[in-house]
Amino acid sequence: MKFTQVLYKIHIGKAIRYLWQHQRERPIVYNPVHKVLASMGITVEDALKVVTPPPKHTPYVIEIDTISNTVKNWEDKKCVVFEDHNVLQEGISQACLLTNTLQIDDQLPQKVKELITDIPADVNNTVKRIVCTSTIYDPQQVKLPIIKDPERPAWVFPRRYGISSTRKMHNLSKKFLQLCESLNGLNIAQYRSIVHNGLCCVGIDRERDLIQFSLKMDLMMTSTIPLSPVADVNTHPELHMPDIYPLHHCIGLRKSDICKYEIFPINIKSPIVSNIHTIFINYDPEEVKNLTELPVTEDQIYARSLIKSFTAAAGFARQKFGTEVKELPEPVVVQCVQSDGQKFHFSVYQLNTLDLDNENIRNFWWSEPFIKLYELADYEDARPCLRGYNNAVFKRFLAFYQNK
Repeated sequence: MKFTQVLYKIHIGKAIRYLWQHQRERPIVYNPVHKVLASMGITVEDALKVVTPPPKHTPYVIEIDTISNTVKNWEDKKCVVFEDHNVLQEGISQACLLTNTLQIDDQLPQKVKELITDIPADVNNTVKRIVCTSTIYDPQQVKLPIIKDPERPAWVFPRRYGISSTRKMHNLSKKFLQLCESLNGLNIAQYRSIVHNGLCCVGIDRERDLIQFSLKMDLMMTSTIPLSPVADVNTHPELHMPDIYPLHHCIGLRKSDICKYEIFPINIKSPIVSNIHTIFINYDPEEVKNLTELPVTEDQIYARSLIKSFTAAAGFARQKFGTEVKELPEPVVVQCVQSDGQKFHFSVYQLNTLDLDNENIRNFWWSEPFIKLYELADYEDARPCLRGYNNAVFKRFLAFYQNK
């Protein structure tokens, strides 16, 4: 169709440009309101003082020049690094040796289990809607992992598009937290804050090995009130550390130059986000892989929760008690939720000491197996379908949120 003058006259763009051209130079009409306000004793301020944007700042990342006194002698040495895409070859056993941690039990602590109660039917319906909006109705369309059939390794399946596991995990975690805030009101919500994509870097020496943990916390919930210790530091003398001999506790970790700084994503001097409470981490099977290209096992996924919990607790302890602290004045407790968008892993970590060579004081870790939130959340015959919903996940989510 030819673009004629008649068609151009009814185009809305011409009307908008006409208004801008003729109304941009309108004079400001004098208004004696400021005199009336001055006679009433009310001060009139310049609007530019209010609308001026504040200077840019970085409130979440704090760098520390030195890790400890031993860092000064680390410059000419090498270290091993554990990052987000790494897994430990021996799983939980190796993680316990790296962090001087005892696995207390294959279930959550008793104080957390007491908070797990039944939820009303209307809350269950709300959780189901959250699952649907997070895993089915989300508009993200990215390439999904390639499908492989072990019996037909050469067969090429059609490429699928949909919602990534990372997006599902973020959607579910954020909406579950919002629902927890609505259920508990300001009695708890006013003491909590959320930090997104916080980077935590901690350097630890372990039996002449220099270990750098550089990990990201997808979500970190902080609180003005710290979590109370779960168990006494001197309890569980009957438990012993695992043995992976003849393997070394640093097997599978990448060697690198030492990082001469530490990063923790929150400032403990802030009156709002002063204590770490719960971390939410994502397990993406496309990014987290074994060096040997073997499938990642559940034991290795559980070990990621332990390592990330230790890193968050150690970084917070260094900021709170000092960079040279070894024996902590009081334990630091961190809750951890790891998910791939469908399966959830809940665990609790208690940091008792940063002296990883101390055989008298150990750190504690409680964990329970994976729990599936649903069996299927997808389209079937072009219709959205949610099958096998399990409310046990949100019960624990709510218990973690309410724990003090």
